[in-house]
Amino acid sequence: MTLLNVGHHPGRHCASTGICNLVNYYGIGWSEAMCFGLGQGVAVWFMYFPGLSPSRIVHVRTIDLESQFFNSIGHPFQWETFDTPEESEQGLRARLDSGVPVILRTDLYYLPYYGSSTHYPGHVITVWGYDPDREVFFVTDTERHELLEVPFEDMRKARFCQVDFMTIKGHMFSPASICLPDHLPDRIRKSVAANSRTMVESLEEIQGIDGIVGGIDGLRRWKEEILDWSNFEDWQWTARFLYQNIEKRGTGGGGFRFLYAEFLNEAAAHVPEIAARGLDRQMAELGRSWQALALSLKKVSEAVQPDFTGAVEKLARVAELEEAYHHKALELFGS
Repeated sequence: MTLLNVGHHPGRHCASTGICNLVNYYGIGWSEAMCFGLGQGVAVWFMYFPGLSPSRIVHVRTIDLESQFFNSIGHPFQWETFDTPEESEQGLRARLDSGVPVILRTDLYYLPYYGSSTHYPGHVITVWGYDPDREVFFVTDTERHELLEVPFEDMRKARFCQVDFMTIKGHMFSPASICLPDHLPDRIRKSVAANSRTMVESLEEIQGIDGIVGGIDGLRRWKEEILDWSNFEDWQWTARFLYQNIEKRGTGGGGFRFLYAEFLNEAAAHVPEIAARGLDRQMAELGRSWQALALSLKKVSEAVQPDFTGAVEKLARVAELEEAYHHKALELFGS
């Protein structure tokens, strides 16, 4: 049996928890919030595709948290992928045998401890070992404190699947070492600026892709059409799913903004301008506004008849605060 020295740091979001586990395994004592912030974690993705249910989806976290985090600290990053589930299993076991913990992308539908009826092939877990006789991997996952078991067969399914526009092919990352980066204040400033820049500028990676609008533009698109959502056949599910994406589903509440506010609060010890200009307080206010919006959508989802009017003012407030925060951050650190 192979089992490393488990150093799980329970968190609120799967990817930032996995990153936190790796950096702390190598002696860098950072919190989940610091990892999330250096990964430029906050975002808005407004999505609509023909035949999609829910009819509209809004994601509020960056797509590339892992690569953005490691690039921000000057560490090379690339997901390792495989051609078959069997090859991915061999690769995982080999990395664990070499004494290195591994983070994986998985479809939580196949993770037995979830018992989920919903597919989501973007869930990150940390693997610490395996037992070849019992054919189980030992993993940790987000807020759970205990070591969990995933049978080999379930893990093969969890690591190879496609759901809608999300595909995983055994994605894993297992650095042999991670070093504390130099010039941390400068790296914090650059990460804060980069995160805000993607919110206010046109995003090259989504140019020309019908059905996705990012950043502040995504909020504007949402504001323009939210009152028309009452005409959707799945208006209840659309409202409910948005509530869950903002307030539940590993966000830490407030659409990840509370988690990012914690990052800014910690980062102010290295970059005093953050607190002096009130960026941390602005982000905490943003979290409360996103939370209020989420709760208004929850209320819509529980009603007999569709009525999104209560969410309109709250969405406008979120958009106003997002734009104000990100422009201020760019004024401070964007040059």
